Formats: sequence, C-alpha cells, structure tokens
Amino acid sequence: MMNYVLNRDQMRILDQRCIEELKVPSALLMETAGARCADLIIREYPQSLAGEVLVICGSGNNGGDGMVIARHLRCAGFKVSLMLPNPGKMSEETAANLERCRNLEIPIHESDDLMDVYDDDTSLIIDALFGIGFKGSVSDKLAVLIEQVNTRNCFRIAIDIASGLDANTGMGESIRADATIAIEEYKYGHFLQIGEECSGKLHLIKIGMPIKYKQNPYCGLYTSKDVRYPYRPQASHKGSFGRVMLIGGSLDYPGSIMLCAKAALKSGAGLVYLYSRKENMHFYSCPMEIMPKAIVEGRDGLPDEESLKRTIRTASALVIGPGMGTDPYALTLLDTVLKNSTVPTVIDADAITLLAQNPNLKSHLYKRNLLLTPHKGEFCRLQGIEISELNQDIMQHIESFRKLYECNLLLKDHRSIYSDPESTRLLVSGNDALATGGSGDVLTGIIASFAAQKMDLPDAACAASLLMGRTAERLSISRHSFSVTPCDIIEHLGDRDE
Repeated sequence: MMNYVLNRDQMRILDQRCIEELKVPSALLMETAGARCADLIIREYPQSLAGEVLVICGSGNNGGDGMVIARHLRCAGFKVSLMLPNPGKMSEETAANLERCRNLEIPIHESDDLMDVYDDDTSLIIDALFGIGFKGSVSDKLAVLIEQVNTRNCFRIAIDIASGLDANTGMGESIRADATIAIEEYKYGHFLQIGEECSGKLHLIKIGMPIKYKQNPYCGLYTSKDVRYPYRPQASHKGSFGRVMLIGGSLDYPGSIMLCAKAALKSGAGLVYLYSRKENMHFYSCPMEIMPKAIVEGRDGLPDEESLKRTIRTASALVIGPGMGTDPYALTLLDTVLKNSTVPTVIDADAITLLAQNPNLKSHLYKRNLLLTPHKGEFCRLQGIEISELNQDIMQHIESFRKLYECNLLLKDHRSIYSDPESTRLLVSGNDALATGGSGDVLTGIIASFAAQKMDLPDAACAASLLMGRTAERLSISRHSFSVTPCDIIEHLGDRDE
C-alpha cells in the first residue's frame, strides 16, 4: 500500500474531513493516536521504559496526544510524569486528557526548565510539545529547553514530528529524536533538510483515515524497496532494449559523458552511442561495448544540424549535457535536440545551465518527453533564485516550477524529488556515498537506459534514483561509505541483495 508524504495543510484537511464528513470526534482521533503510539513504544522500545518516563506536552493537540500516551503507559505499570513548559489555553480534548492524567495521579510539572523535573533515573523523554502546527522560530526559553533535551543521556521519542522542526520544510531549531512516530502519514519535514537527522528512526501508525481521502495531489513516498526494473522478455535481441544516444563531453570535462555511457550500458541498454566533439575522441577508446562517435561539424566548426537531426531520429532515448560545456558549440547541440527530439530525453548538467542562460530555450519545456535532472544549484539558476531561498521551502518552489512547465523534473538532493503535472514522488534512498562528483552522470545514464527499455520516463527516473541509492546502501555495508566511487556504483549495479 502506498505511503504518502503530506504538508501541514494537507494533514489538517484530513483531520477536518474525518471530523466533519465521517463524524469521528476529534477526541477519538486523539485517543486512537495516543493509544497506538503507546503500544508501539512498549513493543519497540521496552528498554527505554526501564526508568522514569517524562512526557513533555504543549497546549495543542500534540500535547493532548502526549497526555494519552502518558495515561496508557501509566495504566501499563510504567513510571510516568508530565512536563508542561507553557501551560496556556488548551483545546477541549487536550484539557480533558490532562484531567484524566490528574485523576490517575500522574505527576504534573508546570515548568520550562528541564532540570526541575529530570533526574538520573529518567530513561525516556517523549516529545509532544509542538507537533506539525509549528512554524517560525521557538522562543528563547523553549530553545533552552530543546537544548536541554538534546543533551540528556536518555532515549528521545518525538510524537508526529520533532518539536521545532517545520513539517513543510524540515528546517528549524529542533529536538533531535532517536525515534519519531508519525501519525497517519509521513510529513515532508521528516525527510527534507535536517529533518531526517532530527527524526531518528521513523515509525508510522494509522488512526483510521480513509484511503479515498488521500488520492491526488498528495506526494507518494518511495524507498529502496520500491525499485523495479524494465521488463526483459527472454526472446529478445540487442535492438529490443533500445538505442541510447548520449551527447556531451568537452576538453575540460571528457569523463562525465563516459560515466554516463558506462552506466547506461551496465543498466541494460541494448546499444549505447557516445557523441562528443572530434577532439575528444582519443579519450573514448573503451569499454569496447560503447560506440563513440565524433559529432559531424559544418564549415563554421559548429555541429551540423542536419546530420544531428538524422542521428536523433535513430535514438530510443537521449541524454544531453554531461561535461558538454556552455559555449556556442554546446548551445547549438542543445537547441537542435530541444527542437527535434520526440523520444525520452534527459537534460542534465551543462544543458541545464544553458537553459538558465538562454531563457528563449525554456519555451521547449512544455514537452512531456523531456526530463530535467538538476541538483539544487542548477535548479536555482534555472529559476533565478538563491539556494537559501530554495531551502526555505523546497516543495513550494517545485510547485512553482510545475505550474510554469509541462516537462518532468527530478531534483537531485540527499533525498531526491520527482515531479510532473500529474504526480510528485519523494525518493528516500541512498547515503553519503553518492555525494561525489560523477554520481549525477551515472544516474542520468541509468535513466536513459531504462527509458530506452520502454519504461515510462517518470518510472525510469524514479527507478534509476532508487537503484543507485540501493547500490550505495549495499556497498556501504561491507566498506566505509567515503570509499565508494561512481565507478564502484556502476560496477555493482544489479547486484542481488544477499
């Protein structure tokens, strides 16, 4: 079953629909959430319950969830106390749960200083302070509290999302949880920016919200387990698995397009052609399975457009950009490809920079056969924004791009995001082994190969990203991640899980 990733408003709408349309009382949703969180904690983290359990509760519904958890843990025989750092006006449901905790004689401390209530026997802190409603910055007093929580020698579990972390952006001065229990669906803040680092091990509990409420336009979550490959019938030949045509390379950067070509070959393409400038040909003597071709040039020394058009028509999938440069030669290549390609075409690296430098070329981005694969810096150049602005709300900027253009987008980051006019997918796969020059070239080659093997371009982009991530994860089991190179990734593409 598909898991989704929601923003703050989408989760609130789900809550509201359940309350208004299904007539499920808010108090019942809170009780269900708290009870299932308590069950998960008892089941998954029994060692953390050996000493005192401190539940830090805010005055909102997240605090109410925490109070339900405290009550269920107390009823199960564990030592529990509540800390209310900012006991303001509470919702009716939260206030009722606080009263139930009092009736169970659970100790309640109204303080914003952890040292008033924490002792050496505390084995678990449950963070139910803010939840997904938080945005902006914490007060000075609560910033001190967060720092106090982060420096205690005990296990920390966040309810729904670590307090101080923005559910939309993954930014903020946050409690650093060892585990987080997401309620009903994951949130963007669990994965973006510092969100993953602050969330610890992620768990998901369901509280009975109908699947029909969670269709489009919600974002799907994909992990390494969701990798799938092109269908390869037994009765096949090299032509069955497509012709990948790769255009790139320059005297300054000849290696990028070769990495791309090797990745396309290793991921199953039937035929791989590497097209580059004639002065680069001496770089491309191996491997023998890849066919290097010099780009035909006209009398002016620029690519011959008619020859290039004929070549394009023979391709099953195209790549343009890796190491290509941004001079008039490269611009002619890109302009010709954009005008004439009708097959899946991956636009990467220098080709994206050229798009940013030549706004008139952006008129071609309405084509659904195009996939742009920028990293964050390239995306910012394309959109005319600073990285600091992008980081403030990555998903909002992707939405802005989607409203302008019809093409497909794969924004590469430590957690990549695929988006097109119909869907958005968050790809949770890989590790720091991929934070090396050349990894993007490898990814581009795999995408083109999968597309040439008749995968839909969106599926090819996501499958390639997940495959690279899985390969990096697998290699990092037997060696340090810093030693993994893009060539290692290529070599081990398709290794079976042990």
